[in-house]
Amino acid sequence: MFQTDDKNVIENRSVFVGGSDVPIILGLSKYKSQFELAKEKTGLVPTIFEGNEYTVYGQTMEPQIRDYINVINETNFKPETVINKERNIRGNCDGADFDESLLLEIKSHGKNPTMDVYKVQMQLYMNEFNLAAGWLALYERPDNFDAEFDPERLKIEVVHRDDVQINEILQAIELFWKRCDALKQDPGMSEADFYSITLEEKNEIAIVANEVEKFELQIQAFKETETQYKAMKDKLYQLMMDHKVKSFETDQCTITLVLPTESVSIDSKALRESHPRIAKRFEKVTPKKGYTKISMKKTKEAK
Repeated sequence: MFQTDDKNVIENRSVFVGGSDVPIILGLSKYKSQFELAKEKTGLVPTIFEGNEYTVYGQTMEPQIRDYINVINETNFKPETVINKERNIRGNCDGADFDESLLLEIKSHGKNPTMDVYKVQMQLYMNEFNLAAGWLALYERPDNFDAEFDPERLKIEVVHRDDVQINEILQAIELFWKRCDALKQDPGMSEADFYSITLEEKNEIAIVANEVEKFELQIQAFKETETQYKAMKDKLYQLMMDHKVKSFETDQCTITLVLPTESVSIDSKALRESHPRIAKRFEKVTPKKGYTKISMKKTKEAK
């Protein structure tokens, strides 16, 4: 069990949102949902401070990395703490240099650092400490957890303050606390009801969700019609082939028989297996837009 005597971490965790909570509230965490975090903040489930070799290693390396950065860059980063009682936000940063208006965030990481998580934490801290920019110190952790500092493993990325993103973070935190208040009033609240709460007086999510549901039902009905349509087209094709009819017209359309053809394409799976290096050269990354997945519930059959 990981132990800490930092009162700003232990005593204030249930009444304040901290940097580690922000990725959860924004839906960036792989380990915990906003609903689960709310249950902890409201005391419905116990908060367990568990550490592991990664957190212990990070705490061991943090002062070494900060001291090195201060010496090399002639900066004066010092750990700082801030409490924002109006918004119920607390901040414990790895370093702040107020003369340079710079934040320092130190992360020891594996092969794939979670940059989006780190950067939203930094945006919150830059706002709470009123700083213009931040240095994200990325220290790649050795496999053997060697605690002797190696400057070759350290990279620093500059993260500029983004007031638009900060405003989004603050609104998300405000909404989170509103949901927590509702959860206190109704501890048995479902997760769906929890997320349906918005900052608006009207439940905009529920309203839009109801409209989406209507369209989804129409789409499901259309898919059934489309299946029947394709079956009839296949039957018509076979009849035209059997009777050697190339085309004919109805009152509203012209129907033409299209004979089978062949198209040539690359078997990408076989290419990757047979010539992975060549396939790698011609790969391209295509961004995919986020979306809401709709899954209709199955209707129970009457017994």
